[in-house]
Amino acid sequence: MTTVNETPPEEGTGWADMFRGKRGVYTVLLNVGIGVHAIDIFIITTVMPAVVAEIGGVEFYAWTTMLYMVGTVMGAASGQYARSLLGRRKGYLAAGLIFLVGALGCAAAPNMALLLIFRTVEGIGGGLLMSQSMTLVNDLYTGRLRTRVLATITTTWSIAAVIGPLIGGIWGNIGLWRGAFLTTSVLTFLFIIAAWKVVPESERGARRRLPYRRLLMLGMSVVLVGASGQFADIASRAALIIAGILCLIVTLRLDRVEENLFPQRVLSLFAPVGTAYWVFLLLSAAYTPMTIFLPLALRQIYGLDPLWIGYVLTVFSVAWTIGSLGTAGWNDRWTQIACVSGLAITAASILGIAVTLGDVTIWVLTAFVALAGIGVGMTNVHSIAWALAAAGEQESRITASAAPAMRSIGIAYGAAIAGMIANAAGLAGGTDPQTVEYALSWVFALGVLVPLAGSLCVIRMFRLKPGVKI
Repeated sequence: MTTVNETPPEEGTGWADMFRGKRGVYTVLLNVGIGVHAIDIFIITTVMPAVVAEIGGVEFYAWTTMLYMVGTVMGAASGQYARSLLGRRKGYLAAGLIFLVGALGCAAAPNMALLLIFRTVEGIGGGLLMSQSMTLVNDLYTGRLRTRVLATITTTWSIAAVIGPLIGGIWGNIGLWRGAFLTTSVLTFLFIIAAWKVVPESERGARRRLPYRRLLMLGMSVVLVGASGQFADIASRAALIIAGILCLIVTLRLDRVEENLFPQRVLSLFAPVGTAYWVFLLLSAAYTPMTIFLPLALRQIYGLDPLWIGYVLTVFSVAWTIGSLGTAGWNDRWTQIACVSGLAITAASILGIAVTLGDVTIWVLTAFVALAGIGVGMTNVHSIAWALAAAGEQESRITASAAPAMRSIGIAYGAAIAGMIANAAGLAGGTDPQTVEYALSWVFALGVLVPLAGSLCVIRMFRLKPGVKI
């Protein structure tokens, strides 16, 4: 069988070097795999009105996204297990097939119950695709070239943010929402064929037991935190969030004594990779409240219609890409500057939104959104590249494989805690412009603490392991 060492990295670290020879095929393929997952995330938001109009279940409207996220976390966390059991190529194919089954099941679902089941299956496949793609990045790219390919992945997410709603909107407008899932099914099928032909095989690792207890606990953690949004009273929300945190703590405790899903000492502030994982979690939690509540502010305070709201959110995605691509060539000392300054820019932008919401023009608000996107892009690409380099050969694969799971956990917790703050600040009492402005000002003001905490974690991880070369 072909091993990783039998696929030597080609010379060069420029942008064009990612697309030369076999490496160019791998670059395109892993971005297609991530793109399929990303497009599906954005499709669901635009087709859900048509879905509930046909099959009902409006009371479970939000669960289509939440259960997809639960599946994504579980799939991403089990990526290294799948890789060890099946090898690189078959692991990639298995991820695509699971995603395909989920997409076809959603397209054929006659009721909401089955739709939710297949959305969970889709999420597991999507998480596995993300995990396998990140492992491929770790195996086939090094140094600055790795940072550059991570930046192209960010670009793929930005493109998906435009294409996904477009596909969903077209099918939703003609009343054939099932066509949206059939479209992703076709894309996934083509991806599977391509993966079978071009992904290099690798030796299987030692046979491992499926860590089902930890996967269930991890999934339960996300379910509890996500379900907190279904309750209006603060006490119930807080209880569910705390229960979710306890489930996560138990999962990570078990992970230390059994075959691990995450890197050793994950979320330990005394370990370089553990601290980097705090950066992943906090960065995701920092921007999530903006993507959730900004549309409400734009609608209720500024009176924008859905099309213009979509454009403003697209600005965030494009700015994220600019932050990633614009700094992808930085290394060593500049990596530290990018990570710290990126989170500082994000914190300043969120504070700007909190202080000026409702008092400035939409153009000024959009400028703050753009700056936040640039900051997130700068920190995201370099923190991941640094963590893979710092992990060393022994743990770099599991560090890459499990990173999407930690980011998804950060999104879930960021959304839940922001929702609790918004309700405590009065949003549960109505959505008139004054109430929305007051409540969301509190959400963003307190949300500044998250990227600031992330900045401290960045400084900490560089001090724990200085001199890491990227």
